Amino acid sequence: MIQGMHEPAMPARSPLAASSDPGVAVAAGPPHRIDGLRLIALFKFAKAVLLISTSYGVHKLLDPGLVDKIRHWSATLTDPVDQHLILRALSWVEALGTDKLHLVIAVGMAYTAVVLVEGTGLWLRRPWAEWVTALVTSSLIPFELWDLFTRPPGRRLAVLVTLSLNVLIAGYLIYLLRMTQLRRREQADAADSR
Repeated sequence: MIQGMHEPAMPARSPLAASSDPGVAVAAGPPHRIDGLRLIALFKFAKAVLLISTSYGVHKLLDPGLVDKIRHWSATLTDPVDQHLILRALSWVEALGTDKLHLVIAVGMAYTAVVLVEGTGLWLRRPWAEWVTALVTSSLIPFELWDLFTRPPGRRLAVLVTLSLNVLIAGYLIYLLRMTQLRRREQADAADSR
C-alpha cells in the first residue's frame, strides 16, 4: 500500500444486522463476547475432552498387562471399599470383552465428533449449530428421565444434574431459535408493508 493512501473504512455492522446468507449467523455481539451460545460451546468443548479421555482410558483397558497391574495395585490398597470398587469395575470391564469395548470406544468417539461439531458451530454462532444442538440435546432428555426414575434413590444426583443442564441448554436454544423466527417474520412484514 502506498504511504498516505488509506483504504475506505468498512461500515460498522450492527450486532443485529440480518445476513443475506442463511448459513451465516447473525452476530449477537462483538466476536470476543462470551454470551449464552459461547458458554454452551465451552461446555461442549469440556464434554469433548472428557469423552476423549474416557475413550482413551477404555482403549488402554484393552491391554491385559495394564489390567493385571491395576489388579495388583488394588491389592495394596488399605481401604477395603476402594479395593472392592476397583476389582468390581475391572471384573465388569473384563466381562464385556474386547468386541464390546471396541464398540464403546467407537460410540464414544462418534459422539465426541458430534459434540465438537456442536461446540464449534455454536462458538462461530452458526444457526445450523443451534438447530443441531437443540435437537441432539432434546433427544437425550427422555433417556435421562428414564435413567433418573430407574436408578436407586441414592445414585440420582449426577443424572439429575445432567438432565437439568440439558433441559436448560435445549430451552435456551429453542428460545433463541424462536426469537430469530419472530424477528425474521417482523422484518418480512415490515418489508411487505413498504
